[in-house]
Amino acid sequence: MTESQLREEICEIGRRMYQRQFCAANEGNISVRLDEERVLCTPTLRCKGFLNPADLCVVDLAGNQLAGELQKTSEILLHLQIYRQRQDIIGVVHCHPPHVTAFAITGEPIPMGLLPEPEVFLGEVPTAPYVLPGTQAFADSILPFVQKTNAIVLANHGVVSYASGLERAYWLTEILDSYCRILINSRALGVPKYFDGTQMRELLDLKERWGFADPRTTSKCPDDQLGNYPTFRSDWAASNVSPNAFKKP
Repeated sequence: MTESQLREEICEIGRRMYQRQFCAANEGNISVRLDEERVLCTPTLRCKGFLNPADLCVVDLAGNQLAGELQKTSEILLHLQIYRQRQDIIGVVHCHPPHVTAFAITGEPIPMGLLPEPEVFLGEVPTAPYVLPGTQAFADSILPFVQKTNAIVLANHGVVSYASGLERAYWLTEILDSYCRILINSRALGVPKYFDGTQMRELLDLKERWGFADPRTTSKCPDDQLGNYPTFRSDWAASNVSPNAFKKP
């Protein structure tokens, strides 16, 4: 895609985020990699639902603004950290979807082993510890997880998703918030029924055949533990999360 097309795509994704109430007022930020040295990003203090292509900024991987009349997003360091760690990543989306953020502020880890789609398209989703937004420490908080997943819940904040294309990155956020909405609704009806070990292994085998990587596929984890947070269990203490509403029997 040309830079002009990427500018249009960022504005389109911003409209979708705003229409789905993933970001209120001026919240959220979006970026896309232009080349090995430059990143196109949304400006700070602008509603993502009403952006124009000319509003966007260009920065280098050190965070220096190279182009744009408006000021770059205040959380660009988070995006740049992802691009530096993952050469395969083209687009990054950060926002505050209400259902995911409900998990983020209660310290409830995203449960696995309940629906096929999140297992295949997301895999396990860790929670990074809370750090003051906009800081380098905030950007660094994702380092333990960024190589093993394409979506990270940010404690007491929101979520960041990233992928080989900007639309795919946005889809991950949409899938995750839809899943969290279903989870919250399910609590009004009863106790969730988890997949057993055989069913989990079948889903991971399907995921591998479809070309989606998952750390659990190559792990030596027993089948009956595949839905029980084996990959990111170590993040519980640092991120102050523990299962409560969705504690697996």
